[in-house]
Amino acid sequence: MFGYVTVARNQLTEDEYKMFCAYYCGVCRATAAQGSQTARLALSYDITFLAIVLSSVLDGAAQTVSKGCAAHPIKKRESVVNDPAVDYAAAVGVLLSYLKLADDRRDEHSFKAAAGMAVMRSAYRRAGKRYGTEADMIKRQLDILSSLEENGCGSVDETADAFAKILEGLFTPPFIKDESTRRALAWLGYNLGRWIYIIDAYNDMDRDFEKGAYNPFLAGGKTPREQKDIPETELSLTFTLENIASAFELIAFKKNKSIIGKMIYTSLKAKQRSVLSGENAGARKAAFTGMRCARRNEG
Repeated sequence: MFGYVTVARNQLTEDEYKMFCAYYCGVCRATAAQGSQTARLALSYDITFLAIVLSSVLDGAAQTVSKGCAAHPIKKRESVVNDPAVDYAAAVGVLLSYLKLADDRRDEHSFKAAAGMAVMRSAYRRAGKRYGTEADMIKRQLDILSSLEENGCGSVDETADAFAKILEGLFTPPFIKDESTRRALAWLGYNLGRWIYIIDAYNDMDRDFEKGAYNPFLAGGKTPREQKDIPETELSLTFTLENIASAFELIAFKKNKSIIGKMIYTSLKAKQRSVLSGENAGARKAAFTGMRCARRNEG
């Protein structure tokens, strides 16, 4: 499901890219500290985006330290530290990954999902103790989504809404106090979740058709060819991107506004064009991304 939020490296200045990578590494370190080393496999740009957005509405400059790590023991990396948004995003990443694996195991009887759950179980328990409300909310919405899928729901809007409400809730953590900011963040999160769900379902149509798996676009016996010729999907996705942008403009960012804006206005649009044109068709998203920022910095 995740892996569609990306960063357009060529659109960021060198300082902006270094800061984005510092958040990426910060979330990675926080994931290991709060969960486990293996839980770092759940790190993605989507979770980094959550961290940088929430961090950027808080007062104060980002605090960074330069350290080596197991993946890069020789060359030190800048990491954002002492940031509640980074710690929160790390825990949320674990919760999302574990509960999605549990959902896959239940729905698809996936051995791979069961193995992933075993690897991440201790990290999930630790994250759940700190963020039980968020864990319950994610599970509740995934249960709603699973029920819709089991009943062959043919409404993309209805299934997307169930997933979108997960990100709506996650973008409004307790440490964000200002109500107007919370409302704008909720709207950003909801529309980002909606966009992710729809574009993922669209991108997976061919694969799901071949496997006979559920896909809201294919419910009722429709074929990928029939659905890809319908212009309403692009209109819906573009409208959702416009809602994300509108929410972004309402938020009083204290820092990193340019980075976030470029990800919304450039990276998401580029990903949408790639998927709708078929360039990204059938590609499996990088739910587990390793240290991509670090490797790109070396290049």
